[in-house]
Amino acid sequence: QHYYITNNLSSSMSVEQIAPLISQALSANKSEQDAAQEQLNVFKPHPDYATSLLSILLRQDAPLSVRQMAGVLLKQFADSSWQDCPHTATKEVVKNNILPGLGDSLSKIRSSVAAVVSEIACVDFPDNWTGLFDQLLSMMGTGDPNQVHGVMKVLSELASDITDSQVYTVAPVLFPRLIQLFQTETFGPATRARVLSIFGVFTTLISHMDTVDHAANENLLFPILPGLVDTTISLIGATVSVRQDYKLQTECVNFLSKLVQTFPKQMGDKVSSALPVLWTLLTKNAENHITTVVNNPDYVEDDVDSDGSEMGFGSLVQAIFEFIQALTERKKYKAMIRKVLPDVLFYLITYLSIPEYQMELWNEDPEKYVEDDDEDSMNYTVRTGAMELLMDLATELKTSYVEALMNAITRHISSCGNIAEGYNWKLYEACATAMNISGDVVEECLEAKKVDFNFGAFYNTVVLPGLNVDKPYLRGRLIWMTGSYIKRLPSEESLNTLLEHTCSALKPGTPAAVMIGAMKGVYAMCAELTEPEEKLVLHKSMELIIPSLFDLAGNMEGDLLMLCLDALRVSVGFRPDIVAVEADKVNTFLVELFVKHASDTFVVSQVNDVLITLAEIPECRGSIQNNVVPVLLQILRSPTATSPKKQSEEDEEDMRTEVLDLLTTFIRKTPPPLPDVYIKEVFPAAMALTIGCVKDSTAILQSGGECVRACLALGFQQVTALTINGITGMEYTMQLIAKMLDPEMSEYGALYSGRLVSSLIKHAGAALNINQILQAVLNKLTKCESPTIQQSLLVVFIKLFNHDLEGSMSFLQSINTPTGENGLVFVLKSWCEIQEMFTGEYETKVAVIALTKFLPHLLAQDSPLSHIMVSDEEISLEGGRITRSTKAQQGPTMIPITVKIFKILVQEFGNVLEELEAERNGDISDEEDDEEEEEDVETQFVSIAQLAHMLGDDDDEDEDTKDDPLNEVDLHSHLQQFLTQLSTHNTYNQLCLALTENERTVLSSLQVSAEQNNSNMRFG
Repeated sequence: QHYYITNNLSSSMSVEQIAPLISQALSANKSEQDAAQEQLNVFKPHPDYATSLLSILLRQDAPLSVRQMAGVLLKQFADSSWQDCPHTATKEVVKNNILPGLGDSLSKIRSSVAAVVSEIACVDFPDNWTGLFDQLLSMMGTGDPNQVHGVMKVLSELASDITDSQVYTVAPVLFPRLIQLFQTETFGPATRARVLSIFGVFTTLISHMDTVDHAANENLLFPILPGLVDTTISLIGATVSVRQDYKLQTECVNFLSKLVQTFPKQMGDKVSSALPVLWTLLTKNAENHITTVVNNPDYVEDDVDSDGSEMGFGSLVQAIFEFIQALTERKKYKAMIRKVLPDVLFYLITYLSIPEYQMELWNEDPEKYVEDDDEDSMNYTVRTGAMELLMDLATELKTSYVEALMNAITRHISSCGNIAEGYNWKLYEACATAMNISGDVVEECLEAKKVDFNFGAFYNTVVLPGLNVDKPYLRGRLIWMTGSYIKRLPSEESLNTLLEHTCSALKPGTPAAVMIGAMKGVYAMCAELTEPEEKLVLHKSMELIIPSLFDLAGNMEGDLLMLCLDALRVSVGFRPDIVAVEADKVNTFLVELFVKHASDTFVVSQVNDVLITLAEIPECRGSIQNNVVPVLLQILRSPTATSPKKQSEEDEEDMRTEVLDLLTTFIRKTPPPLPDVYIKEVFPAAMALTIGCVKDSTAILQSGGECVRACLALGFQQVTALTINGITGMEYTMQLIAKMLDPEMSEYGALYSGRLVSSLIKHAGAALNINQILQAVLNKLTKCESPTIQQSLLVVFIKLFNHDLEGSMSFLQSINTPTGENGLVFVLKSWCEIQEMFTGEYETKVAVIALTKFLPHLLAQDSPLSHIMVSDEEISLEGGRITRSTKAQQGPTMIPITVKIFKILVQEFGNVLEELEAERNGDISDEEDDEEEEEDVETQFVSIAQLAHMLGDDDDEDEDTKDDPLNEVDLHSHLQQFLTQLSTHNTYNQLCLALTENERTVLSSLQVSAEQNNSNMRFG
């Protein structure tokens, strides 16, 4: 069948050539599809290819499938070829003729045309499609529902591309049209929902503009918001006649949430109006939700619209939950929520009930249950939304929340019938779930005696009856929940009952839901029982639990296996003697799991965690060396032979990295002297792999270097005595350092090279050719751009400065960078530029201490070094965005290095003061001030130094620095004494001239003025 181009389009490429190919591309025959696509690709460069596709897309008498495919091909062309297309005339023809398609009678064609228009607009608007916006507004003004619908789809895409400079031109014209559409009932719910979506984009844009242009909100948004919000609230309360109405109501609630978060002060009265409407929606539909969704085996999940968004009640409930969450984040609105909190929690528990359709899915795939029930689940349901909101309310409202939770649970249990009848068990499960996910806050309030809760009564009323009902999801949940409150059990009998049910649930053949609850319960019990005498509670039960978990792990996959391994890891520490007796069997089993699941990094990581736990048990170390290490060595030497599941070289490298990390941990947990297997086999294998890796193998370089460093730390004399093929262990180490510091290698491969160099210097001392190594470190430093890598290399010099300042300075002054710059000057400049971005408690401390040595040295003598100029660029985190000061954007201000070091030390002292303040206020604060009215929140500025401290990886503590005496230095006292003494120096006033207001405030805490009287006293 052939289609003819429309009258107002002309083409020398006949549509008859394109149309049959489109039909063929829709064929069910794969070879026909491929042939058609190949021919279409041949036509693609032709100047009339795009216009021919447009002709077919707009042809009303062509089959829908052919028109849609033409739209898809034209969108692909616009996406991939429009910008570079040389046929200007063709592009003009398309732009001049495509917009009428936005009013096509078929919704799917309107969507296709809108997608093409949006794609072209991304490239050409506004400069090369100047009339687009006016044409769209004109089509909106026709009032034709089809045209308006098509235009709205385009505008929703274009809105996010509007720039700050265009807003003042676009908004005054567009907003009145949008409001008119929104308030006109003749337009469908989808179109009206899209209006709010567009307003949401503009709200974000204009509110961000307001940080610079303080009149933006006042001029553009605030005049229209009252009427817009009133209409929004009335639509939320309107009766739902079609499912699409839920889509509109959902968008309305989402828009209100955005306004509450963006303009909390202006939304005060409107929130008071919206809450009763939302509350009515939530409560009146709760019973309907139970009947039509939770207890309805025939329920079908919500439909989705053309954008892929759900249109049913579930999406509306999610939006209401998010609105409540937005309110609780503001002190201004917390009081409103607190007043109705018992009722809110009562209905949230109702919405926690497990739907029948969901249970069927979980029964078919238990891993889906694990995934959906996880607090970080990405799969949204009404149940997971209720869980998330409960966690947020618990975090924000604490004591009030716990009191309201007890009230809500009591109401539910009192009004619920016999647990064994019908669907009553679901409410019991929902109550247990609420207790489960609120556990930390509940326990905290009980411990502080802020609430009165009789857990014994709860156990007898809910837990005990539930454990004896044949409802797997209830029993599993109760085991897990009760395990979290194991220390609250009322009697030894109740404890024995819990442990009996737990052990029984871990036997083969148990329903998956019960087994999952038991594994989580074991983990929860182990997490709660931390003291030695508390651990005795599980002593006997572990004789059944640990072997059962090992048996289950051998027959599990995916998330279930990870749950099992997690429970196993914490259980082993309670009874190490059980695994020690069967150490060979256990370790062989674990390493087989490692190999079997080599392609699953998550499972491999969990297996590693169990092995690491076993490595802490002295009786298991020999078995690890005999049963685990040989297999890991085989993987290092021949990864593809050991792991047939690996599909690429990248996968192999990932696995070898895991192996190196695991071997490093084994070595670190082995007391010296190291067994021969680590020195004579692991060390050479790690060396061979790391030195032989290719340029971009950064993970291998990092992990291999750490493995070698572990050998040096715990077996330095053994390594120096080692000879491999005529090469000593020390020579091998030097080769590895040269590889890591090779300027041509990836800089990220040198991430831990600084640690390796420092470790080698520490252990080898005078026997090491330190000059050659330090030159290589300096050369690598000149090539690095990442502050993290720069820090790693700078710390090598910083440690030397702390050890011997004069000697280290003299050496660096004697060498140059590859570009000819003096080594000491380059190091000092690089150091000062990134010191505020240092991470890690140890690294920051040694750097600060070294700076307190450097500054007196520079001030005490008229050294040329004191004239080094460095950047004083200020970087802040403003509203979640990293920004530079206005001065910095014009060009960085240069200041003497002495002033820069002084400023850094003041900033670091400020960071220390903040940390001390945080520790003092670390106790959980209740809500005494929650009733206070919230004032306007000023924009928060966070310095990069503060951000770096917040992001510092303190968990990654370096084993080799634990014995450094600098660890014992109290940085607060050290800086306090240093800055106080510095205030008497005759250059102090001059140094203070460069301080910011915040830095002056820090100094004031020392009761030292930023302008002390001059003194002739010398400092140093």
